Formats: sequence, C-alpha cells, structure tokens
Amino acid sequence: MAGTVTVMNTTSDPARTAAVQAGEELHRLVRLHVDQVASGNDDDDVAEDTDRALWEAVAAYGVALDDLYDEESDDEDNDEPDELTFTVRTRYDYTVVDEKAFLAGGQGIAGAVGALLKRAGGKPVPALEVASLETGSGLITVHLNAELLTAENFAEAEEPTDLLLVDRDESLQFVLDEPVFGSRAEAEAAARRSDD
Repeated sequence: MAGTVTVMNTTSDPARTAAVQAGEELHRLVRLHVDQVASGNDDDDVAEDTDRALWEAVAAYGVALDDLYDEESDDEDNDEPDELTFTVRTRYDYTVVDEKAFLAGGQGIAGAVGALLKRAGGKPVPALEVASLETGSGLITVHLNAELLTAENFAEAEEPTDLLLVDRDESLQFVLDEPVFGSRAEAEAAARRSDD
C-alpha cells in the first residue's frame, strides 16, 4: 500500500514558505553529502564544496526557522502588555591612599567592602524608595581596575554603553547581592542552599 504525502499550503505565510524551502535545500545537500561519503568520493574539491554548502544550508535553515517562530512568538507576546522595568547602576571608585593602614587591618579589599556595607546599613545597593516602584534584587560587584570612571567618559565615548562592561584589565573580586523573595519560604530555602 502506497503512503500518502500531505503537502501543506504555505503560500499564505512567507516565513513558513522560506523555512520549507531552506529545509528542502538542506535535505537535498544532506542526501548528496551522504552519497559522496558512501561512495568514497568525500575528499575531493567537489566534496569540499558540498560540505561548505551543507553548513551554509544548516545556517540558512536555522535563520529561516528563527524568522518563522520569532514572528509567532512576537504575535503571542503582543497579547499581554509588557511590564516596565529598569535598572539603576551605581558605581563608586575607591583609591587606596594609605596602603600601610589599608593592609594593617589584615582583611584587604574584603574588609574595606565589609566596612562600606556596614556603614550603608548592610545593603549592597541603597534602593530607591518610591511608592510607585517595587524594588527588585540588589547586586554589587567589586573589581580591581586601573582607571576611574567619570561622567565625562560617557560624554566622550564613541559607544557609551561599552563603559558599562567590565574591562579586560579588571579582575572581579567579589559579587554580593541582596535578593528579593516572593515569600518567607523562598527566603528560608535560599538561606539553606547558601549554607550547603
């Protein structure tokens, strides 16, 4: 008994049509590549061209699928209004002006950061207290770096957001956070995980 092949009508959806065409081309190249490997003709220039075309077809099929499913997910996402969220980043640079006194405490950077947090009431990042805002988690990272950052650096930068990235010359020393939990049970579970 012969099988039945059902062909979907993709003409009404250009993204689906493009994905099917890219998939068919990939299928054709996979078959060609397998035939070349099976026949032992997989080490000449023609096989190399097939191999290159195969990888390009894999990429093209992936892009076509992304285009197809991103459009669908965008349509689904548009049903719900996006929640407005924003991040406030605070950076303070510190310079050790009395190395002897700094090292005398025996705790180095960790001790200095601990003293700063203690002075700030134990909060890594002082949160904005505004009635219309729900405060999320806080985070502080401590890096050793060679250059201080000022507002002028942003005004002069070709790509200002690059200044928010960690420079290659910096070394990350600590990451401290102040998570926000939905319930006391979540907070207790997180505390137990951190103790393990």
